[in-house]
Amino acid sequence: MRFSSRVFAFAALTVAASCGGGGSDSSAGATGPTTPQTPVVPSSPATPVITTAVSIEDDFFNPANIQVSPGQTVTWTWSTSTTHNVTFSDSGSGDKGGENVTFSKTFPTAGTFNYNCTLHGGMTGTVLVK
Repeated sequence: MRFSSRVFAFAALTVAASCGGGGSDSSAGATGPTTPQTPVVPSSPATPVITTAVSIEDDFFNPANIQVSPGQTVTWTWSTSTTHNVTFSDSGSGDKGGENVTFSKTFPTAGTFNYNCTLHGGMTGTVLVK
């Protein structure tokens, strides 16, 4: 009986020692349920791309953030058969779908114009006019 008490005591000390303590990072070594990975889409550059052409891909604009001069027209071209739209808060949207369909918008004045696809969350972009 004395031997089993020592084994139990050793096991209890081993468990207690493995719990550690005193560290400030409570997530170190933690294992738990994993969250599903989200698909990777091309990231938008920090500096807008100087172009008047945007491609609408499967759930992203390419490039998403662009720069044009006042008076220029930007054309969005669908490169997918999935239905998307290009929506600006200041002037409505170009609701289109299907490959090789286009939507164009002229930007007469300087400013920053945000747009998105209201059908697919996360599809956003910016037109910087300067």
